Amino acid sequence: MSSLAVLADTFGVIAPVLIVAAIGFGWRRAGLPYDNAFITTFAINVSSPCLVFSALTRLHISGAVMGDMAVAAAVCMGLAGLLSVPILLAARLSLRVYLPAMSFPNAGNLGLPVCLFAFGDEGLSLAVLFFAVMSVSQFTLGPALAAGRFSLGQMIRTPVVYAVALAVTMQMTGITAPQWVANSTTLLGNCAVPLMLLSLGVALSSLRLTGALRALSVSALRLGLGFAIGWMVVSVMGLTGIMRGVVLVQSSMPVAVFNYLWALRYDNAPEEVAALVLGSTLMAFFGLPILLAVVM
Repeated sequence: MSSLAVLADTFGVIAPVLIVAAIGFGWRRAGLPYDNAFITTFAINVSSPCLVFSALTRLHISGAVMGDMAVAAAVCMGLAGLLSVPILLAARLSLRVYLPAMSFPNAGNLGLPVCLFAFGDEGLSLAVLFFAVMSVSQFTLGPALAAGRFSLGQMIRTPVVYAVALAVTMQMTGITAPQWVANSTTLLGNCAVPLMLLSLGVALSSLRLTGALRALSVSALRLGLGFAIGWMVVSVMGLTGIMRGVVLVQSSMPVAVFNYLWALRYDNAPEEVAALVLGSTLMAFFGLPILLAVVM
């Protein structure tokens, strides 16, 4: 494939992501009405679980492939957290503040649309598997890290956990969802990606880059470490093709917006986490062409 064709393909992936996020950014900056509480609640409790359920039940891949993706996602997040601990300690940075940001990439708002436009429906389905594993972890361990304590109630109230469990059970038993259920969850799930991108733009419009040098340094660490870990995981596990690309993309994503929301909720230095979200996302947008040139 010529360099011009690669550039065109890369632009075709990045442009929709940037455009929709920019609409959200400009919408909030213009002072237009945007019910962030409703959109966030709807995305967490309805559209994202429906996207996970719909994508997983429509997967035509073996249980071994699903297992490989789940393991890859868990290892990517686990290693990102473990390897960042000594670095954060050496830099005298709070683990409670920075460890969630290092562990949980933005595999939803940014990772899903990038994988969709880069690898098509199969890529989206595999990316949803990564996102599902991360969501379960982020909605259980994320609040625990931010608050300094584990909450079983928070896990029980997380709809994505049940969507994953139900979809995996149906895949393993060969049960097919009724057509009206499949159509309804697909319709609602299709809302998730654009809502995530709009919400990302809205969230970025209100964040400020405080402690710029520290924020940019940790942001660069998040992106570089994520890519290095993703590369190591796909190499050790022998992943190829679309699965390899999805793991590399998802592992290389910037700091997830939900890390900021948990920090805000538990008063865990939210301005520091906001700077990481903003800094790493800006870096990721500039670095996407290089990343996609590697994985496509």
